Amino acid sequence: MKHITVLFALTLTAGSLAGCTTEVRSGTPAEGRPIASSSTSTAALPPEEALLAAVHATEATAYSFTIKQGSKSGSGRIDPAAKSAAASLGGTVEQVTVSVAYTVIAPELWVKADFGKELNKLWGMPGNTWMLIDRTKASSTATLPVDEAGAPQLGVTDLFKHGLAEVERTDATHFTGTVDMTAADSVLAPSADVVKQAGAKARAVPFTAVVDGRGHLTAFTVNGASIDPELALALAFADFGAVPPVTRPADAITAPAAVYKLFD
Repeated sequence: MKHITVLFALTLTAGSLAGCTTEVRSGTPAEGRPIASSSTSTAALPPEEALLAAVHATEATAYSFTIKQGSKSGSGRIDPAAKSAAASLGGTVEQVTVSVAYTVIAPELWVKADFGKELNKLWGMPGNTWMLIDRTKASSTATLPVDEAGAPQLGVTDLFKHGLAEVERTDATHFTGTVDMTAADSVLAPSADVVKQAGAKARAVPFTAVVDGRGHLTAFTVNGASIDPELALALAFADFGAVPPVTRPADAITAPAAVYKLFD
C-alpha cells in the first residue's frame, strides 16, 4: 500500500507546482528576488541567473500548468494573489490506476481521490468525491499542499534552486543544461527506487527550457527517458495573469477519518 500513499502525497505536493504564498500580481519581486519583465532585461545575465529570474517571475502571477512525468500526467491553475489553486494528477502505478485532485482557497483545502473500487473500499474512502480536509487532523503536515496559513505551498522551484548545472543559452529564449533529479523532495523528485537504479546518472539529466518575451518560464523538459521513463519530465506554463478564479467544489463532504491515514 505504500506506493498508493506516496503517489497521493506526491500529487498533493504537485499542487505546489505553481502554488505560492506571495500576494503579488503586478510584477513586484517576491521576497526580494529579481523578476524579469522582458527578454531584454535578462539578456545581460549569465544563463543560470537568467533562467532562475524567469522561474521567479513565474511565481509572481496567476497561471495555468500541465505536467507529464513518467506514467503520471496532470494540470491545474494557480492564483497566488487569491491564495488559491486547483490541480489534478493521475497515472498507473504497479497496474493500479490512481487519480488525485485538490482545490485550495486559503485557508480551506479539498481533496478528491480515486484508487479504484477495491482500494477505495480497503481505505474506507469514497471514490471520486470532493472532501473537505481538516488540516489539524493531518499527522504529517509535510504531505499537505499548503503552508501553515493554508495558502498553496510551492514545490516546483526546489528543483531549479538546487539542481541546475551547466546552464547555457542557445538563443534569447532557449536554455539547455543538466538538472539533479535527486535535489528536490517535491512532486518533481523521482522515487527512491528510480534514483537507486539510475545511480549517478540521476544527478545530471539533460534539460531544455523556454522563456517568453515577458520573462516567464513557459516550458521545462527533462530528457531522462533513456535513463529511466520516470526521469522524463515535461512542464508547460501558460495564461499568465489570465486564469479563471478557483471555486469551491460543489457537493463536497467532510473527509472521513480514514482519509487522514494517507497523511501519515
